[in-house]
Amino acid sequence: MDSSSWQFVVDIHATGKRLDKFLSDNLADKSRSYIGKLIKEGHVLCNNKKTKASYLLRERDLIMVAVPKVEAYNLKPVDIPIEFIFEDNDIAVINKPAPLSVHVGSGITDPTLVNALLYYCKNLSGIGGIMRPGIVHRLDKETSGIMVVAKNDLAHRNLSNQFSNREIKKSYLALVHGIPRDEKGLIDIEIGRDKNNKTKISQNSNSPKSAITEWELKEAFDKFSLIEARPLTGRTHQIRVHLSLLGHPILGDKIYMKGFNSNIDNRLKKIVKRHFLHAESLSFRHPTNKNEIQLSAKLPRDLDIIMEYLGT
Repeated sequence: MDSSSWQFVVDIHATGKRLDKFLSDNLADKSRSYIGKLIKEGHVLCNNKKTKASYLLRERDLIMVAVPKVEAYNLKPVDIPIEFIFEDNDIAVINKPAPLSVHVGSGITDPTLVNALLYYCKNLSGIGGIMRPGIVHRLDKETSGIMVVAKNDLAHRNLSNQFSNREIKKSYLALVHGIPRDEKGLIDIEIGRDKNNKTKISQNSNSPKSAITEWELKEAFDKFSLIEARPLTGRTHQIRVHLSLLGHPILGDKIYMKGFNSNIDNRLKKIVKRHFLHAESLSFRHPTNKNEIQLSAKLPRDLDIIMEYLGT
């Protein structure tokens, strides 16, 4: 039997355990969500029959797992300049430029971060799927900054668990309209896909989820403020939506800044090319040696120019 196939006979100690939980316990390098996908797609047989992830095991059940051969990436390596902040055999930490999408998706035809990673890295994890090799988390297209990438499945699963358990600490810099009354605060507002606008995230959602963001005022200007935002959850557009709900939308945000255009003078309009949001720092445990890693990504030149303009 090759390394991508496994066979188990259930003993009395595993009786009553869910199928996906049993496989997760016995296949240490595979995430439970990935195992669930294998079961759903029919790559896991119990007594030679397809079954559900929730199936409760019985003694002497025969479980066979056949991981499908990873297809060749239908993606071409592209030489896109990427700053590597840290790299070893398990992970790479990069400073994603903007505007660059992390991976292909609906309406995305331009080369993505994945294309760049395929150019620079020989190996990437496959858990994220054929179209998202190595991708553990993501940033919006117009958001620049620090990201960690997995080079193998074991690293991918470990990092995914750290994200799920909220063990990874992230910090962003955002330039927002107006000056908050307080110097720091906590935003705890559920958000989800907007009922009426699928490109927008809001409170007006059929499926809102918990979203929590800590924030702190770093510097105040005449009409703008530099905010440090620390998301405690990882919802889509979370920081952008939360700061907008706070009454201080991010400068240049095409979706959540409506009604604040009068704050921007003509010269500033010319130098604002995207929303001012940058993932500045990341703290996590290395998936293999367990060392604590704290890294940061410098502010890109286009955002530096805005800061210089406000400081004059």
